[in-house]
Amino acid sequence: MKTLKAKKSYLNKQTFRISDLIFIRTAIPLEEIMKGENMIEPIQIVKHTINDVSRMGANGTPYIEKSYSVFKGSQRVKAALQLGYTHIEGIIINE
Repeated sequence: MKTLKAKKSYLNKQTFRISDLIFIRTAIPLEEIMKGENMIEPIQIVKHTINDVSRMGANGTPYIEKSYSVFKGSQRVKAALQLGYTHIEGIIINE
């Protein structure tokens, strides 16, 4: 487990597996993190309720729901992925 940690501390800060997050995949990785600088703020995450009924997406492909989506910080997530991190620190903003 390789975690991208935030410098700022929050009581409700948690560590999230990047593969469990929905984020903007086309986001440009944050340049500062790519250059080796620390992440200042944790990412902001919205927690979702998973539907009990399975749904179908485009062309009949099963729709896979995830519990968390990134509200603010997709560029940080993208940079973390490119640098080989598997986890990232964040805070849930809707609890």
